[in-house]
Amino acid sequence: MEAIQLLKELISINSVFPNEKQLAEYLEMHLIELGFTIKRIPVSEGRFNLVAERGTQGKSIAFYGHMDTVPAYGKWKKPPFETWEDGDKLHGLGSMDMKAGLAAILKACDFESDRKIKIAFGVDEENISEGAQVILKSGFLNDCEGIVVTEAGQSDKLALGTKMITLGRRGHPVYEITIPGKSSHGAHVHLGINAINEAARFVLALEKLQLPNNNLFPPATQFVRSFNASNSSLSIPDVAIIELDRHTIPPETSESVLNELRVFIDSLYSSGQFKEIEGKRITVKLKERKTPYLDPYVTNKEHSFVKRLATAVTVYHKCEPIYNYGSSVADENVFAKIGLPVVTIGSLGGNEHSADEWVSKQSYFDLIEILRNFILSN
Repeated sequence: MEAIQLLKELISINSVFPNEKQLAEYLEMHLIELGFTIKRIPVSEGRFNLVAERGTQGKSIAFYGHMDTVPAYGKWKKPPFETWEDGDKLHGLGSMDMKAGLAAILKACDFESDRKIKIAFGVDEENISEGAQVILKSGFLNDCEGIVVTEAGQSDKLALGTKMITLGRRGHPVYEITIPGKSSHGAHVHLGINAINEAARFVLALEKLQLPNNNLFPPATQFVRSFNASNSSLSIPDVAIIELDRHTIPPETSESVLNELRVFIDSLYSSGQFKEIEGKRITVKLKERKTPYLDPYVTNKEHSFVKRLATAVTVYHKCEPIYNYGSSVADENVFAKIGLPVVTIGSLGGNEHSADEWVSKQSYFDLIEILRNFILSN
């Protein structure tokens, strides 16, 4: 099947999470045709990852892509699962993020070779990376030389398609902060302490918290993503809960930032900016979720695996790649935990997570050839 037709067929299959099953079955069929041995790794009812391998020569090189997409946000010019072309642009939901990457892996492997290759296609990347966590625990990738992820790695400042290799991403924990108040009858507000007012003061104090920088990454950032406090009776609210969304950079971890926030809260009390209310203080914890939060990572550009991919880019484009470090998380953060080099290279595109998403057809062709040349050079 021609490359563009394959990509169009992938886009036509609705795989908005958590409904990846139909796409997984379609990809499974193509992998079998390419001579891969297939295994389904269950994630939850009706959801499974696909892992595949073939060849006996050399240490395994791995390719990874996620099968799910976000919903069709915004107002689309045409139905999101019907692709349409506009010059070099191919529009459709998931075209850039990341069905072009999935199709490129299949096309790059569409030749006879005894090179040992592993492929993993996961679910739930657009949610909480549940599929990637299951792949990680399965050990399928542990014996690989390195992992190539064909996710779009571009950032606000760098959008170079396959002339760019992403070697790291920021992390993303979320913290739940509880701010106490003191209840009183609404007719006697002077006898109470409104937790909403206390929380507002705390949010303003957070703006003074100095966040770290790293010369490779965008700076660490944070914002309050949720604020909840209420009282159904005629009473002053006595508790407020906020959620703090944080993007972390090396060497930060979810736990180190948690400790940092606790020290910051202690400083507010020791400086007299806040006082205990009936023996209660502001507390912070990681917001509970099913999968672990993702910490930032960096892959060493001097690693031989990275250098070989860089050589494939250089030979194809006749210029050395630019190295990028992503502003947000992806499944790569999960796989970096096992210590293997994780590199990201994807097609040029735009409007991901918004209306009329598109991918460059030429950049998609470029990605196929670079991946194929990388396989042949190993």
